[in-house]
Amino acid sequence: MRGDYLAGQVLGIQDTANALNTSMMPVREALRRLAAQRALEPMKSRSMRVPLMSPERLEDIWRTRLLIEGAAIERATARIDAAGIRTLRGLAQKIGVALGTPNRVAAGLEQNQVFHFTLYEYAESPTMLAIIESLWLQSGPYLRAARELMHSPARPSRATHDSIVEALERRDAAAARAALELDISWAFDRLRTAEPVPALGGL
Repeated sequence: MRGDYLAGQVLGIQDTANALNTSMMPVREALRRLAAQRALEPMKSRSMRVPLMSPERLEDIWRTRLLIEGAAIERATARIDAAGIRTLRGLAQKIGVALGTPNRVAAGLEQNQVFHFTLYEYAESPTMLAIIESLWLQSGPYLRAARELMHSPARPSRATHDSIVEALERRDAAAARAALELDISWAFDRLRTAEPVPALGGL
């Protein structure tokens, strides 16, 4: 979900178990489950590979994320409480600081993940949340490429998450969804027009 792995990167069972300091059995089961969610692709060697990201796949994930996550934030707008607003505001501030500090981009991505899933919990839809988790898993390779953009002057605005929180506080579902769509689309928009990115396997 954080984009720690490159598109096309092979994950062998033994190597992954060694990296995680665990046995092969739980790794084998975890990789199998990730493949079922289309976050990994099985290979003939019984290893798994992070899928390559074609322009078509990128567009499909982007459209589906807008649809599902947009519906989730609309539901959450009517259900979120004051404590949830405070939590999201604090996370938005941390993300803003991280995005403005080149060596804290990885931390910012982790906080961004917490921000979004804290928000989606308020939609009170386990089915919708499971779909969103799967979409984020499939988005890993594009997030890896987007990391490089976050080190450049083209990095996203620090105000994006603030706008989401402000709309939630006003109970303005349409504005919350619009702000969320801008947030989701930032990396997709730039990757569409970027030079070929090795991290995306030739996009």
